[in-house]
Amino acid sequence: MRYQLTVCGVLLISSPLLSMAEPVVLYDSGRTTRLPIQPQTLHLQTPVTANFDVQIDTLPIKTPSLSPGNVVSRRIDRLYLDRPVFLVGADPLSMHWLVLHQAQLKQLHAIGLAVNVETQAQLQQLRKTAGGLEIHPLAGDAMAAQLALQHYPVLITASRIEQ
Repeated sequence: MRYQLTVCGVLLISSPLLSMAEPVVLYDSGRTTRLPIQPQTLHLQTPVTANFDVQIDTLPIKTPSLSPGNVVSRRIDRLYLDRPVFLVGADPLSMHWLVLHQAQLKQLHAIGLAVNVETQAQLQQLRKTAGGLEIHPLAGDAMAAQLALQHYPVLITASRIEQ
């Protein structure tokens, strides 16, 4: 089962491991309305516990529009991209790419999206290979269409797409 959450152009990534952390904003269109909520205006009948898990996409994750392959580097203008993003899958090319680019990805504080991964074991192997980098399962068809991508692994920054 897969759930999608769209809130006025803001893409949030949530993970069971991050349920207590702040959400990671990858894209904010600037049209987001933030409503101040004062604690005294909330009238709750039952106590609320913070001990819950939210998972946006469950496994398996499949992105039919993306496959492992070569990506030609190019300039882009995505100034709204607050944090570099990399796309990977559970395939040998992605694993090798993660090993080669791990230091650069850590220096950039890049966040990973596993766009093609079948099992929890594959996702854990990706995370292990990434050496501590965040990797979250998320179908990437919409991102692929917006950025005219056909292949991964790839690093996306505010000014470049590169492999």
